[in-house]
Amino acid sequence: MKQVALPEDVESILRDLNPWWESGRLRTAPPPYHRRGVDAIIHRLRQKSRLIEVIRGPRQVGKTTAIEQAVQHLLNSSVRPTDICYIRFDQEVLREHKGGFRSMAKWYQQTIRRRPFEDGLQCYLFLDEIHKLDNWDSEIKDFIDTYPVRIVLTGSSSVLIAKGGRESLAGRLIVSELPTFQFREVLEAWFPIAKQLPAPAIFEDIFTENLEEMFYPFRKLSGHQRRVLRGRLEAYYNRGGYPKLHNGEVPDDLWADYLTQTIFDRVLGVDVPDLFPVRNPRLLRWLYVEIARSTGQQIIQGRLTKDANAADFETSQPRVGMYVHYLADALLIREFRKYPTMTRANARALAKITLTDLGARNAIFRGAPSLWESPPDHVGNLVETLAQSVLRGHNLQFHYFRDYDNARRREGPIREVDFIVEDESGAVVPIEVKFRRTIDSADFTGLKHFMKRFPDTKHGIMVTRDTYSWIPDLRIMCVPLLEFLLAF
Repeated sequence: MKQVALPEDVESILRDLNPWWESGRLRTAPPPYHRRGVDAIIHRLRQKSRLIEVIRGPRQVGKTTAIEQAVQHLLNSSVRPTDICYIRFDQEVLREHKGGFRSMAKWYQQTIRRRPFEDGLQCYLFLDEIHKLDNWDSEIKDFIDTYPVRIVLTGSSSVLIAKGGRESLAGRLIVSELPTFQFREVLEAWFPIAKQLPAPAIFEDIFTENLEEMFYPFRKLSGHQRRVLRGRLEAYYNRGGYPKLHNGEVPDDLWADYLTQTIFDRVLGVDVPDLFPVRNPRLLRWLYVEIARSTGQQIIQGRLTKDANAADFETSQPRVGMYVHYLADALLIREFRKYPTMTRANARALAKITLTDLGARNAIFRGAPSLWESPPDHVGNLVETLAQSVLRGHNLQFHYFRDYDNARRREGPIREVDFIVEDESGAVVPIEVKFRRTIDSADFTGLKHFMKRFPDTKHGIMVTRDTYSWIPDLRIMCVPLLEFLLAF
């Protein structure tokens, strides 16, 4: 095989990115705390497989840290340092190298690994910000078809799935999402009180027969612990789950500036337009602000388009729908479709939409009403946005419910449930958010209607402000927001 040589600057960067080739260790040890899902990724990497691991998430949420933790684990597990290669394609020199990924991989094989990829022990390639590389999907497909290596990809957008995954890499990817930190993750990563908490469940456990076993251990927290946790939750409610707002890197008086710069300047200004044909960046920003203003509410694309035209954007409903899709693809918003599933055309035009991170909304509007002191109507949709942060799990789908009391005749009052969780078997759990000091019988109307209409529903959950109880005759678990967020 012909010896491959790289330009001096390309080789220098690759060596700098992989200090373990010479020292056997990372330059700086990664944080000891592993986010949800990172251990599962590491476990799968040690198994023999030709599937590609994808770590997907927005900027500044820990994707690169997850890679460093995986590398650290491999090194500690006696994997040869030269069998691990890390390439970051946000490095312009690497991205614009004429030989592309292929020549860098061949150089690494010949110069560093010094044996063919198909010979000897497993080889691991970590390719960070891969979506910034032109024709990345075809290059990776050809490579994985040729060589038995383990590949991990990261990117700031689900373009990794929307383009590559649905075409040349279909059926070859295992995707793990890293959204902004959940409330409990923030506690576990930076606050000692997390060590005093009962072990967390996985969200799929809400389908279990006994919900009380999941939530009751948190009722044993002392009054002091509960006061500390409520204060931490107020801070999380205000600033959200971007790690630099909790680890001390961003000063307290600059948190809002940091978030608006991260989202508006970098994600909306650079990431999304780089990946998608955004002809009107001002419209993209305007839509994000309007969704932030209405987070947790049902949004009709036609009405959103009308409002955009009233704001002099001269746009169309297809373009508005496309831009909303881009925002969801960048993991800035979440779209919840109606349950049961509607026709495809209507589903695209009608959705309940939340921001993925409430801190972004509060940064835009420079504050939020107090979580614990405000009237329920002032914080209801914001609490729903908080609640959605734990609604995540493999093989789960998330919807909302809204229909007439008499669905066949389309008459009577409208009945609603905030979230419907559906597993791969079709089983569902309805979740309603009622953040009120006192829960009365009228608050159960939506859940009762849903469970009557879909009688196979085993139980429902009501997320409350303070009320904790299991109601056997209704098969409804009432659990305070604090316990609900701490449980996962």
